[in-house]
Amino acid sequence: MRVRPLLRRLKASLPLLPRPLPAQLSAVHFVLVDRATMARVHGDFLGDPTETDVITFPYGEILVCPAIARDRTTEYGLETDQEVLLYALHGLLHLAGYDDTTPVLAKEMAIAQQQLLKRVLEGQTLS
Repeated sequence: MRVRPLLRRLKASLPLLPRPLPAQLSAVHFVLVDRATMARVHGDFLGDPTETDVITFPYGEILVCPAIARDRTTEYGLETDQEVLLYALHGLLHLAGYDDTTPVLAKEMAIAQQQLLKRVLEGQTLS
């Protein structure tokens, strides 16, 4: 996992977000965790003790599990670093007000997520 390129891409993604982050959010922290930690946090805070790919806390902390990203690379055709980036962008979209708790909202978020990932990977900036 190459952390510096990931952080550069995440920083570059901020002006590309389709909705702004909340003004009261002073910082965003990305934390890469192992499977056991992710399952424990998932259980402690969301009542589901299974592994998950990303958890976003409204105060600006985004937990991502690279091991799960590595498992899913063939599913989505991405490299591990790109899959981790996808999860981090998913977390940023949650912070920007997107939700995926219903099929309609999940579809809207998935479209925004794919468009954002494409723009970040292509290195596009706002015009």
